[in-house]
Amino acid sequence: MKILVCLVSMQHVPNLRSIQSVRPDWLILAVTSGMAGKDMQLLKALKVGGLDYAEKIDILALADGEEQSADPIHKKLCDLFKKYPNDEWVVNLTGGTKPMSIGAYEFSKDKKLKTLYIAEGNQRQAVDLLGGPCISLQYDVTTAEFLAGYGFDILNAGSLAQAEEQAPLSTKLAAHIALHNEDADLRGLLSRLQCFKEAQIKLNENEWKKKGLILSEEDDVFLEDDALRNLIASQFGLSTTKTKFFGQLDRPATEFLTGKWLEVFVWSLLLPFVGKGIWDLHLGVLAGKSGPGENNDLDVSFMRDQSLCIVECKTGGQVHDPEANDVLYKIEAIKSGPKALRVDTYLATTSDNVLDPKKGSIREKLMRRSKIYGCKIIPGWKIKEIADLYLSNDPRLSVEVTKEFGMKLGASK
Repeated sequence: MKILVCLVSMQHVPNLRSIQSVRPDWLILAVTSGMAGKDMQLLKALKVGGLDYAEKIDILALADGEEQSADPIHKKLCDLFKKYPNDEWVVNLTGGTKPMSIGAYEFSKDKKLKTLYIAEGNQRQAVDLLGGPCISLQYDVTTAEFLAGYGFDILNAGSLAQAEEQAPLSTKLAAHIALHNEDADLRGLLSRLQCFKEAQIKLNENEWKKKGLILSEEDDVFLEDDALRNLIASQFGLSTTKTKFFGQLDRPATEFLTGKWLEVFVWSLLLPFVGKGIWDLHLGVLAGKSGPGENNDLDVSFMRDQSLCIVECKTGGQVHDPEANDVLYKIEAIKSGPKALRVDTYLATTSDNVLDPKKGSIREKLMRRSKIYGCKIIPGWKIKEIADLYLSNDPRLSVEVTKEFGMKLGASK
């Protein structure tokens, strides 16, 4: 029987990847009182990934203060070793407190066991600190496993695949809207649709969910741009009279035009890079806890370098947030909620509130705050530039996308 010892800590990814790579028959988790519950979250993350150790585990619990000395864990591991003296043991030191790691190392050294450590700078292998061969870590953590290890679930897993299957049908229109996102004509249409949507929800939310918006020729819903107007009408089965739209705009179509288009566009930009530096790309993950509590919409999310990457997409004028404070607070809340170290965030926004009109760039104060939060801002003018490259099939598109999202062109997963 192969036994793997792991030291439980706040960050579960190194332990999860070592378990997925070693595939032990039995698991021993060393847990301090301060990390109580984190062992169960690790087990849940493993189960999400197809490994169930609920009945194949020993929990080695350390009492208050025992994590500050190497002796307690050394003694507990020695006692447990007597239970399985003839089995193959592997010890992973990537976790726990420093005294715990020292105690586990001394135990492993005494017994001449394989002693693993995963360095932050090299996530693709676990080195053997006692000189044995390294273990290749090819397993890539999924979004669901990443979230589960911090006590969160994907609450809309059943509908994600359907949304992502339908998204390619509207990527061309999303790109055209992105290209014209600064045009007053288009902004006026989208603003009017937003007002119609809010009025309908306020009037009768159930009817809104069933029917969406009913547009008549008397309604002030128009677009001067002939090509874009015809593209929108064709996409959503609307009729036009001169510059006006009429017909039924169902709920998904309305939500697309009033903001979802940017999420679809960003998602489509990242899609060609799946398997080439990123994986597990999703559109519209709803992350939260099974019980009561605040849920978070992750507009676009993907995994890279065993880190969760989140893109928050904001369209329209965002007049309620003129300094872009609210959206940055929200991004920070999403990032800090799981208390995860490996989370990268981006803000893609068409709002003018990020612009310094004198310098023609992102406002300096906002740039400083975004750097503090570790959030990259992708402004409307950059979105427009990328949309132009996208629609013209310009080979420079890949270079621009990798630059904005910090990827390496041509990198493998």
